[in-house]
Amino acid sequence: MYNLVIILLLLSGSVVTMLSIIAFRRRSIPLAFSLFASMLCAAVWNFGFAAEIINLTLEGKVFWSNLQFLGITFLPVAWFAMTLAATGQSRRTMILIPVSMIIPILTNILIWTNPIHHLFRLNPSIITEGVPFPVLNNDYGIFFYTVHAPYGYLLFAISLFLLVRSLKKKTAVYRKQLLILILSVFLPLTVDLLYVLGITPIPSFNFASITFTISGILLAVNILQYQFLDLLPLAYGAAVREMNVGVIVVDAQNRVSYLNPAAEQIAGVSGGDVFGLDCQEVLPALADIGEKVREESIEIVLPQGDREGTFQLQQSRIYDQRNLAVGKVVTLHDVTERVELHKKIEQLSITDPLTGALNRRTLSKRAEEEIQRAYRYRRDLCMILVDVDNFKEINDFHGHQCGDEILKDIVGSILKSIRFSDMVFRYGGDEFIILLIETNPSGALETAERIRNDLLEIEIAGRQGGPEKISISMGVTGLISNDGLDTMLQRADQALYKAKAAGKDRVELV
Repeated sequence: MYNLVIILLLLSGSVVTMLSIIAFRRRSIPLAFSLFASMLCAAVWNFGFAAEIINLTLEGKVFWSNLQFLGITFLPVAWFAMTLAATGQSRRTMILIPVSMIIPILTNILIWTNPIHHLFRLNPSIITEGVPFPVLNNDYGIFFYTVHAPYGYLLFAISLFLLVRSLKKKTAVYRKQLLILILSVFLPLTVDLLYVLGITPIPSFNFASITFTISGILLAVNILQYQFLDLLPLAYGAAVREMNVGVIVVDAQNRVSYLNPAAEQIAGVSGGDVFGLDCQEVLPALADIGEKVREESIEIVLPQGDREGTFQLQQSRIYDQRNLAVGKVVTLHDVTERVELHKKIEQLSITDPLTGALNRRTLSKRAEEEIQRAYRYRRDLCMILVDVDNFKEINDFHGHQCGDEILKDIVGSILKSIRFSDMVFRYGGDEFIILLIETNPSGALETAERIRNDLLEIEIAGRQGGPEKISISMGVTGLISNDGLDTMLQRADQALYKAKAAGKDRVELV
């Protein structure tokens, strides 16, 4: 029995050592490095246990037992890390790994300083009666039963929970991988629990380290047959979960199979609540798109709380090995900021930065378009040329800043007096042009008078200290046969000249 146990421990240690070497060679993969750490801990446990049995003195057995706990205490942490990687947990969850190492570090400090406080062992001894060979009786103390053992079982229990939960989300091949991983955790965990409860063929002898040989073989099969260390599917899963682009996977019947967190936020739903529902129920905006979206992308507007967001939507078909369509992936990329920025840039390109009125360059395009539209549909069109009276004196006396404020107030007042379809342009300096769509000359005169009267409410400090009103002169003209922008501007300018010559602060029609 003595030789058999030594052989089993050395064999188990050798197997897990080889596995650790294989995993270390692929250490660039997160799962491989955690597997390497797990197998290294198991190797320390097995070889340390073999050395403990071979050594016949109490001091020697305690020393090698202490050395084993370097592997025993960190093994649950390494397995926990491997489980996090295997189940594709988020990057934020990985912060638990260094935190989970605090208890093992504290445990090893207490183990090596035990003669001072006896928290880990009370009175260790060697058992020689009723056993086939001398066995160390650790006589564990309060820290072992209240902290070390419960903590290790807790990490293994969390690992098993995460693995079992992930089974529902994996395909058949990856379910086999996870089942093998679950079994490789369950075997040594069960044997170690029986040891702690005192249920073992040899008193005070823990066979858990030997069962890691079986776990190691299972993991080897997992690596060689199922390519367990191939992290491509896991990497895809982690990337899709972490990406800011919404991803919705639907089957051939257009039922939702998966939503990543970004898609859940965009749609305002929880993935678990919508699985199996028609995709158009989750995102009603897709009902208006139907099959129009293929491989190209389009922009759609979706409600996002108290605002609307613009998203670039693309649908990509999913094909099986027989090249049959089995579903599609819908991606939603938030382009709200880009669209709003584009609108701002476009607005800046057509507006006057000071007053917010349309600029002179835009006048040429918009006015010609409205002239052609008026001719085509036989509609009226009128133009008003506005000039601020005595603006140079205002600038000279009050300064350009005051003049700028007056221009902004004038545009604001004009916009309140005209319709949404009408347009106001800054023509130059203190001159503005108003295009009145589908308005005849009499209506244009009425609008001009209303604007002139409203602007009389704008006051500035006069030269004598009292308030001084702002006045404007306006020239009005309507579209006539064979008119163009230039001819309308000429007549509006003539009308404005008449208003100025007649004493300013008035409206004239030509």
